[in-house]
Amino acid sequence: MLRTAFDGSRRRRIYLFRHGDVSYVDDKGNRVADSTAVPLTPWGREQAEMTAKALANIPFDRAVASAFPRSVETAEIILAGRNLPVERHADFVELQSDPSYRDRILDLNDIAYSFRDAHKPGARYNGGDSFEEVNTRVVTALERLIAEPEWDTLALVAHGGINRLVIGWAFGTGLQTFAAIDQNTCCLNVIDFDEHPETREIVRKSVRAMNIAVYDIVKEGNHLLSLEQIAMRLRAKESAA
Repeated sequence: MLRTAFDGSRRRRIYLFRHGDVSYVDDKGNRVADSTAVPLTPWGREQAEMTAKALANIPFDRAVASAFPRSVETAEIILAGRNLPVERHADFVELQSDPSYRDRILDLNDIAYSFRDAHKPGARYNGGDSFEEVNTRVVTALERLIAEPEWDTLALVAHGGINRLVIGWAFGTGLQTFAAIDQNTCCLNVIDFDEHPETREIVRKSVRAMNIAVYDIVKEGNHLLSLEQIAMRLRAKESAA
């Protein structure tokens, strides 16, 4: 779908999704050994199916997902029946904590608010990935996608942390707004950017919608932030153990 801004710029659009619901604890209440490999829960698949119905008339012409199974599965459900291949990009995988960090956690607040210091120089995600380095990786990959002119409407399915970086790119705020942005599971963000018709320089960016969950539009269903929800699940499992 070709879009033209008021001043004649070419307007392109990114529909940015977070993957659907997953569980980082198993049926026995233990934290999963490999958080990168978890699949969607039944509720996560239902979220993606509802999102697919809501966006059935959107003319996507390219689809990209992070290489993690939960993002690919979400993308395939949302785009089912479109005959549009889902490209897997490792550059959009989620920030990773130090594998030994969870064994040292004494306070679940460290999980619930683990993005709070992302804007500070040298900050790392729970002892693992550098926020600055992942931001560079994601922005570089995003701008590489944008440099490929053959698409006008992109579906990009990634993660809570990665989406915050893409939105920070759109705002021009980088990591300064990272902790202030929430991303519910299977949420939708809409980002437009305008290119000069001759030079293809990006002349403006606009966040048209952010953190829309079609199953809970006004956030009435859960007042907890996304990381708080994870911490709450871990607390419930630990209390039941």
